[in-house]
Amino acid sequence: MTMQINQTERMMKFLQASPEIQAEIDRILDGKFPARVEMPTGPMLLGMTPAAKLLGVSRATLWRIIKAGRLSKVEVLPGSFRIRRADLEALAAGKVVV
Repeated sequence: MTMQINQTERMMKFLQASPEIQAEIDRILDGKFPARVEMPTGPMLLGMTPAAKLLGVSRATLWRIIKAGRLSKVEVLPGSFRIRRADLEALAAGKVVV
């Protein structure tokens, strides 16, 4: 009986949803999952200290990662470097970054 009530509540929520939400639910049921693009939060480029903190490593280790070719640096001024946030997040997620 409880399961039947939950299904009835679900159906009522679906029928009361906006047409956009119903269309999205239909796409999911058809196996077409919507690609959600998460907007980055914070700056797109990070200095060496914030970049190292984001990865949970020291600045020296961050430089070793860069020298090994696992991350690339962006020179914003002569001798002043930044790292792309997207590259840092990809490396932290275990994706190959070059």
